Amino acid sequence: MNDFARLQDKLSKLRQKERGPGDARRLSGNNPEARLAALVTEIDETILPRRLQLESTSGAMVLAVANRRLQALLSPAPSNVPKALVDHALPDIEDPVLAELGAVLKSFFDDPKPVRISATRLAKPFGSDIGVPAGQLPRVWNVTEQQSLSPAETLKAFLDRISGKGVAWLRIEGEEVTDQGGTAKAVDALGQQAAVFLDGYFSKFDVAFGEPTDTCGTLIAGADPSQNALFFVEIGELSAIISAPEAALLQIAADWRTRTVS
Repeated sequence: MNDFARLQDKLSKLRQKERGPGDARRLSGNNPEARLAALVTEIDETILPRRLQLESTSGAMVLAVANRRLQALLSPAPSNVPKALVDHALPDIEDPVLAELGAVLKSFFDDPKPVRISATRLAKPFGSDIGVPAGQLPRVWNVTEQQSLSPAETLKAFLDRISGKGVAWLRIEGEEVTDQGGTAKAVDALGQQAAVFLDGYFSKFDVAFGEPTDTCGTLIAGADPSQNALFFVEIGELSAIISAPEAALLQIAADWRTRTVS
């Protein structure tokens, strides 16, 4: 893929504009149960002492998390949260406060609009023996395991399905083009188009879309239907750009929506 030097350089520069540590992002899930399951995953992936701040239209809740353990709900908390739950260090799974906290979080997640999450350093960490391991939370909170594919699995299944029939695509991870599909001529042309498209896409994303999201698809078609159109998708930290005839790309976009919209 030595013809993609320009695209690789563009990706390197664009990635420098991405959200920095501590910036809010959307918590996955479109219902309370899915969001609670996503929160358990976030806790399980947090090693260093962190403040996980959750934001919805009803306010904000901040959790102390470390060593893959939920340690406490920190103040300040919304006024409807019982005071006994706030700043209470959770010693273990037997603490009755834990079940009540799960119910409060589930109610907090019952919001039609996206819930945002951010992680920052916890200035005054709890002791290492404080907290409930993430692996024990689903049992207390009645969290059902989400039967969803990972971003990498979802993107692979999508690209496998659309390969062939005049389609060219590039798989992008970070600053690298990690895979490709289609004829050499079509892929080379797509690499040049992608460098131009991504420059405008990333610089104007906030203006066009407003709200960051874990999955996104953008379709670009010209006035001449005989010319190939472009479809750019993002899921997690992965992305791909696809070139295909306009009629085919409309079906491809519909397939992407089916895979990523719950």
